[in-house]
Amino acid sequence: MEEKNLLKYNRHWEKTFNYPFPKKREIFALLLKSLEKRQIVELIGLRRTGKTTLLFQIINYLLARHTNPFSIWYFTFDEEKIKLTELFQNFSRQTQSDFKKEKIYIFLDEIQKLPDFQNQLKVYYDLYPNLKFFISGSTSLFIKKKTQESLVGRIISFSLSPLNFSEYLYFKEKTEILRKPLVFKNEIEKEFEIFLESQFIESILIKETNERKDYFISIMKKIIFEDIPQIFPVENPEILWRILKIVAQNPGILIDYQGFSKEVGISNKTLSAYFFYLEEAFLVKKIYNFSRNLITSEKKLKKFYLVSPSFSWALTDFMDKGKLAENFVLSLKNYKFFWRDPYKHEIDFVEVENKGIIPVEVKYKEDIREKELRNFLFFSKRFKQKKAILLKKTLEEKKIKIKNLEIKETPIYFI
Repeated sequence: MEEKNLLKYNRHWEKTFNYPFPKKREIFALLLKSLEKRQIVELIGLRRTGKTTLLFQIINYLLARHTNPFSIWYFTFDEEKIKLTELFQNFSRQTQSDFKKEKIYIFLDEIQKLPDFQNQLKVYYDLYPNLKFFISGSTSLFIKKKTQESLVGRIISFSLSPLNFSEYLYFKEKTEILRKPLVFKNEIEKEFEIFLESQFIESILIKETNERKDYFISIMKKIIFEDIPQIFPVENPEILWRILKIVAQNPGILIDYQGFSKEVGISNKTLSAYFFYLEEAFLVKKIYNFSRNLITSEKKLKKFYLVSPSFSWALTDFMDKGKLAENFVLSLKNYKFFWRDPYKHEIDFVEVENKGIIPVEVKYKEDIREKELRNFLFFSKRFKQKKAILLKKTLEEKKIKIKNLEIKETPIYFI
């Protein structure tokens, strides 16, 4: 059996070592609540959103609680793949820990790259209740299929989005402007527009525009030309890249597979598969035209966005701020629907909760005329709804009434 250099991955075994990541995402507190639960903690999300950093921060937390460093095992499958049996034997021998008896915290990063990981995990989870697993992955197939099939009831899932605006200001050390938003109105607006082009932690430190664009392009290219072909049967990644650029140039683009497949020169079936791969890799989000019959919705027109406005911005020479703001909303919200009728009346998003539906419009400006809100009235009449949400360039929340419709004006900054 090949001996692995596990210290390379486990710097916390060195005396007094702590991982140098003091600033935490908002999700960190939720992850801690799962620390003592029996279930596997699963963290999924796009590359470079901070999954690995969160795992290291949990390790720091365990060390601060005086957990034996050699009872904390970390490994990433990003560079090499090794079966869990062999990996745990390596860990046990090097740390002189008996994982069959002792309490061990095990962190497995980018686990979707390990073939059949779900069945390997299931065996250890079922046989050794003293093991506490944290796993991370960068494709959603990882959660929807494999973990649900083999690890149902054994797993708690968390999804890590790009930064929200409050987190961005926290990492930029400018949270003080939120305490008196009306005083710092101009600075908040300025920072928000920079944020739309810098939704990742590392990008905040990159001041030069072209360098920041290159940063985002490098992430997307790595996913398209390296990650996706490792998991899915992609014959031509260049077409994936072309599709991505088309969506980037028009966030919320309406796509009919049959017509679009001719434009990019592939079959309808292949195009459908390629969009699926882009969704699974967290690069693209798809929403459906809303119908009360949700099955019918899936057969109608579809809209596509990139997963972050920063990606859309990086792939275009000029991008309307309103489009970026709309893209931003979907980057953080799990909306599944928009609405468009045969007369082209359109609502950006439809929120579906507890059998209730609420239309949501994004208007990135301060002064909005009543006629700009008329699509709310068409939607309200069609679905007999009396409430709506307007996300706009404002710092105060208020309610307005148009006919029998109550519209809640909400600051777009703090969704």
